[in-house]
Amino acid sequence: MARIKKEDPFYTKLKDFAADIEKTAEDYEALIKGYPETNIMIPQMKLHEAECDQRVQAIMKELYTSFITPFDRNDVMELTLKMDDVVDNMKGVSTRLELFNISHMRTEAVQMAELTLIASRQLHEMIDRLPHYKDDPQCMQVALGMSHIEDEGDTVYENGVRTLFQEETESRPGHIVGWLRIFDRMEECLDSIDAVAGVVRSVVMKSA
Repeated sequence: MARIKKEDPFYTKLKDFAADIEKTAEDYEALIKGYPETNIMIPQMKLHEAECDQRVQAIMKELYTSFITPFDRNDVMELTLKMDDVVDNMKGVSTRLELFNISHMRTEAVQMAELTLIASRQLHEMIDRLPHYKDDPQCMQVALGMSHIEDEGDTVYENGVRTLFQEETESRPGHIVGWLRIFDRMEECLDSIDAVAGVVRSVVMKSA
């Protein structure tokens, strides 16, 4: 009977981390879609961030004590930190909703949250395929495809900012500034997901 090869602990930890990112994105999308009625979910976003920080610490500890890593040590570290940025940005958006006393949700914000969830699901698939990146071309295909989601997010972001400045009915002080800060952080969130894919693309290319 053939012995099943045990998975490298780094891959296991990265997979668990990616699953947490997808769960965070699901709550993030729900928060944005239902806001302000869903403002009770903001503490949950902070909890997600704290849990993901623990994921980072566990991977860094493994990195510090391991002589052998599944791919370049610096790439493992960079991948981990980039994944952490994704959750930090989602939590940052949720904090700004409360900080700027947002009273209603904008269409473009919902669209960007939806794109973030789509991209997070693809991130999860990409990391799940990462252990076999040398012989699984789909890992690279998923990583490449995530750039298109970022491009779509840029278009939605630009539309959101343009519409914001075209409005003449909103008179509450700080409204435009608050939404600019939120839109900027939502765009950073999508950018950070593509940055994760960028590390994976680099890892795959180095082995080509």
